[in-house]
Amino acid sequence: MLPVGVTRGVPPGGRETWLHLLLGVVICIRLNVVGGESCPADRKPVVSYEDLSPLHVYQSPGVVDYSQVLLDIERFQLVVGARNHILALQLKDLSLVQESEWSPDNDTRLMCKSKGQSEEDCHNYVRVLLSHGDELFTCGTNAFSPVCSTRLLSNLSSVSQEVSGVAKCPYDPRHNTTALLSTEGELYTATCMDLTARDPAIYRMMGQHPTLRTVQYNSKWLNEPNFVSSYEIGDFIYFFFRETAAENENCGKTVFSRVARICKNDIGGHFLLEENWTTFMKARLNCSRPGHFPFYYNELQATYYNPAEEIVYGVFSTEENGIAGSAICAYNLSSIEEVFNGSFRYKPNSKSAWLTSPNPNSNFQCETVGPDHLRPNQTSRSLEDAMKYQLMDQAVPPSHQNPLIQQEYDRFSHIVVDRIRGRREIFSVLFVATVSGTIRKYIVLPGTDQPCLVEEIHPFPEGATEPIRSVTLLSDEEAIYVGSQTHIVKVPVHRCQQFKSRKTCLLAMDPYCGWDSYSKRCASLRQSMEHMQDWHQDISSCPVLNLPVDGGYSEWLPWEPCTQLLESGEETTCMCRSRSCDNPAPRCGGKPCMDPATQVSNCTINGGWSEWSVWTCCSRTCGPAVKMRHRSCTNPAPQYGGRLCVGYSQEHLVCNNPPCPEAKGVWLDWSPWSQCSRKCDGGIQERTRMCTAQECPSGCDKEYRACNAHNCPETRKSTPWSPWIHMNITDRGGYYEGRVRYVCKARVPDDSLLWVGHRRLDMRYCDPNSRHSCATKGPARVVHGVWSSWLPWSPCTVSCGSGVRTRQRQCNNPPPSGGGSPCLGPDVIYKDCTMAPCTANSTWSCWSEWSHCSVSCDGGTRFRTRTCFGMGQCEGDRRKEETCSAHPCLINGWRHWSHWSPCDEAGLRRRTRECGEESPLPGHCTGNSTQEQPCITDVNLDDVNIQPVRSKNWNKKIDLIYIIIAGIASFFLGGTLFLGSYIYYLRFQESRIHPCHKHVNVNKPNNKKMINTKPKMTVYEASKGDPKYATYKDPFWD
Repeated sequence: MLPVGVTRGVPPGGRETWLHLLLGVVICIRLNVVGGESCPADRKPVVSYEDLSPLHVYQSPGVVDYSQVLLDIERFQLVVGARNHILALQLKDLSLVQESEWSPDNDTRLMCKSKGQSEEDCHNYVRVLLSHGDELFTCGTNAFSPVCSTRLLSNLSSVSQEVSGVAKCPYDPRHNTTALLSTEGELYTATCMDLTARDPAIYRMMGQHPTLRTVQYNSKWLNEPNFVSSYEIGDFIYFFFRETAAENENCGKTVFSRVARICKNDIGGHFLLEENWTTFMKARLNCSRPGHFPFYYNELQATYYNPAEEIVYGVFSTEENGIAGSAICAYNLSSIEEVFNGSFRYKPNSKSAWLTSPNPNSNFQCETVGPDHLRPNQTSRSLEDAMKYQLMDQAVPPSHQNPLIQQEYDRFSHIVVDRIRGRREIFSVLFVATVSGTIRKYIVLPGTDQPCLVEEIHPFPEGATEPIRSVTLLSDEEAIYVGSQTHIVKVPVHRCQQFKSRKTCLLAMDPYCGWDSYSKRCASLRQSMEHMQDWHQDISSCPVLNLPVDGGYSEWLPWEPCTQLLESGEETTCMCRSRSCDNPAPRCGGKPCMDPATQVSNCTINGGWSEWSVWTCCSRTCGPAVKMRHRSCTNPAPQYGGRLCVGYSQEHLVCNNPPCPEAKGVWLDWSPWSQCSRKCDGGIQERTRMCTAQECPSGCDKEYRACNAHNCPETRKSTPWSPWIHMNITDRGGYYEGRVRYVCKARVPDDSLLWVGHRRLDMRYCDPNSRHSCATKGPARVVHGVWSSWLPWSPCTVSCGSGVRTRQRQCNNPPPSGGGSPCLGPDVIYKDCTMAPCTANSTWSCWSEWSHCSVSCDGGTRFRTRTCFGMGQCEGDRRKEETCSAHPCLINGWRHWSHWSPCDEAGLRRRTRECGEESPLPGHCTGNSTQEQPCITDVNLDDVNIQPVRSKNWNKKIDLIYIIIAGIASFFLGGTLFLGSYIYYLRFQESRIHPCHKHVNVNKPNNKKMINTKPKMTVYEASKGDPKYATYKDPFWD
């Protein structure tokens, strides 16, 4: 018996094989030790770089500092700003879409070095990356000569504008900056204005409002700030930064974290604070561990604003020279607004203490002074207050008494927050980057202040960690994009597939993961949307980490040559490979890997003959015949270059049989009659029989007979009515509209054989002076049906004998709507098929499995089939169908609208809809749940059940009126013609009796109305559509 870890079936042998055996024994011993090791309760759930593989990574030689990242969802790309380069990468796999080099020219680089800067700093470091519509606005340090450019997101190399980057981007790549483009297209920046960073400013430009900035060289406004982030929220722009606290200068130099606010409609002062902000205010952010002597985390490092919660998450750390420590505090936007509505702290002069003053403009919301003022667009805050008050008296308190997360001996650098829906609740998941190059995933248990570390992710290989420069979250991709100095990597937000059992899946307490009892796997809610009712999750505590973890093998190592010893004692060359039980390694009593850890293959083996088989029977019992025996080259079979067997694999021997007597065959019984070729009007059936020999007595092997000679029932077919068309018949200021359809009937077996024939015309009279108009409020969109492509031919309806094959198509490409005509022609066609002759009675096979439902909701169908084996036809159905998925579909969480209610006394009708989700997903079940609209009272709207009947009755009335009028007119016209003829006849006789009398000039008749007169057309004749009598243009004959 082989040891665990060695592939069975091939005996080990040779020096290398013994090494493999020894390795297997060592692995087994190690697994037993690991499997029984103790599990400390404080162990961190670490996700190694190997556990994350395969990862999508982008890196390029010479490209470094992946610090600026912008999501371009419309083009499904990730725009990255690095040193001397702007890149566009695919969101899916980080493959390169486009690249644009943006390096400083030689003169700029030489000037940078002449200023005393290093070679490393004299490059173009991208520090601003903003999008507006289809354009990209970006700024870089450009070797201490800042420059900005506008480019197309679809073509990064296409530069439409290039301007100076002063006040938009810092000179030094180590200086912090933040910038945003408002919804109005105005650029707000917070950066250093000069080379030495002695003039920091919050600046606005590039818009309809005037250019403004903070007051220059005034420590009450900004005092050595380090800008972190900025957000546009409502009518305000918020800036987050840290600076030297001027109010604490008597206690030594201390850094405080701040939030500043300005109004977007600020136009600056007049005489006072010209070209400066008049609405600038700032407040301290308090993130501390409470107590008699609170411990403050004073230095803000990063923020993340969640609009859905209106919460700002801040990452704070201790002083740079102090003991390392970090904390995360959350601030409600309402708490920030409350502090800005409170009192101010100010210092009247340089020698006085800091005092408190009430806020003269509490609840200030950027109101303007109004049209009666000299400058009506100026904000209502007085210029004296704007010069005097900048700092708020109270600090902004966090939403929780303690920081959400505290970490000793480590520093956090970045944060992003994802809001996801669990089984019953919505969770906020915090991804926090550390300066040591790891990412920690935290959740705060609902209803508590207890944070839980779900896992610590190592996105870099061991020994190759780098400081993280950027972290960007994309919830739709379930991934975060982590930028470092040398590359950018896409890290999935969960690893649900690593949990192999229900217990480990649920006790991991990962809000992304749950146990799918339908597919028996640990999966995210998005992966189990089709079986959401079978998805289970229960997050009530922090992850349970000391559970037994069964071992799993790593990937196989590459194949390597090795030697093996065969049973014959011959040594042969093989190929071997191995793998390790460390993905994951078994721990806390988990099972070791049970499958082989080593595989041996491709061993060279020479072929050998097997024993001869016994002689077979003679091929015939009389006459010439042979018998044979055989052997095979399988003892062993040649493998991987081994020699083939030498010799014959078969031997033949002639049999000594008596001569055969002469004999003739006989006919077998006739098969059942086949299905009739037509359903009516006469078809043909056939049946066959077989001969037991080559020759049989006289007769045929096929017979035919007539079938279904009865006449086909009458089939009718009508096209839909055409749209109403205006016709050139006017009467009393009104007009007529007409529409047609074609009707055909015949006795044919299939309505697809009908040809559209007789045309029917429907007319109606429209009076524009009446309150009921023929015109509807808007033309209906008429869509005529179009056939889809033919499906493949179905299998033959029988497994033996003669049957039928079909193929189908559907009128859904597109389907008819808005009164459009349906598709013409058959949706099913047939053709004959002939299978092998039947040899036994017909019988059905077992039913197949049910097919998938045709739709996932709102009611569909599924089917199953069976096959007929044997002679003729089987009794019963070959195909069965049943309804499925009867539950209604949800559209963004909503159920279908109800039917319109009857009209009420106010002339309104209503309908409602319901939300089909107990806890709607973000963006679901938004909008109104009720609708109402005026009732439609237009009696001339096209109604399938009423309009045709009314049109026919109306046409009959018109026909009767016009027939009466035509009869009366014909009577008077006939009398006039008769009288004229009689007078002409008398004058003609008179001219013959009196030749000297002046003759009538027939070439110039006096009665012009009786010459070339055509009969008027009746409505009935117009309905026949004869162009010969038409006195108007018939649009249906054009």
